[in-house]
Amino acid sequence: MNEAQIAELFIRAAEADRKLPNTAKPAAMKAMNVGYVHDRADMNQWFEEDKKAANWAWLDPKNLRNTTNDMGIWAAAMEVIKLCPSETQRRALWAWARSEAGGKAFAKWCKSEEGISRQLGNYRKDTAILQIARAFDRKPLQHNENTDEADFTNHPEIEDKRSIIGVWRPEESKPVCGFDGALQDFSWAEAQNARRREREARRKAA
Repeated sequence: MNEAQIAELFIRAAEADRKLPNTAKPAAMKAMNVGYVHDRADMNQWFEEDKKAANWAWLDPKNLRNTTNDMGIWAAAMEVIKLCPSETQRRALWAWARSEAGGKAFAKWCKSEEGISRQLGNYRKDTAILQIARAFDRKPLQHNENTDEADFTNHPEIEDKRSIIGVWRPEESKPVCGFDGALQDFSWAEAQNARRREREARRKAA
């Protein structure tokens, strides 16, 4: 996963989180607000935009319940966020995702909850995403606690073959400047036969 995909994952997880109940069980009902059903006479006085909004209000994503896929994304985000070792950076990332999903503004959260500036909050959020991206980019079960270094490649398991790949050519390729033209049609069988004939000639001469 790259950084953009990680950010999108947390935004979608925050959207699902906003639909979750705040408690383990629903609160006891104290009063019921019975919605008023408009008849055709009422709706005839409405504008066309109001009629369309009323007809399709039940399809508003904010009013729909979480699907199995939404809960899977939410659970995946809760596991992925563990890859960031800093608690402050994890909080900043989740607060930013909730603000992108329609929750509390990120700048307001930084000031009221953390007592920091928006710039520092963005730095913590970006660092958390970078830490997660680096965790996905590392080799599994090998130096998982180490981050990438600028002087080294991200994928050394293929970079160490660069010298071999650079000189390899397919059979149909043409020799460069003719310096290896003699090697293009080289045959090990013919070379072995030539060496055997030389040995037999030396043996007869002796």
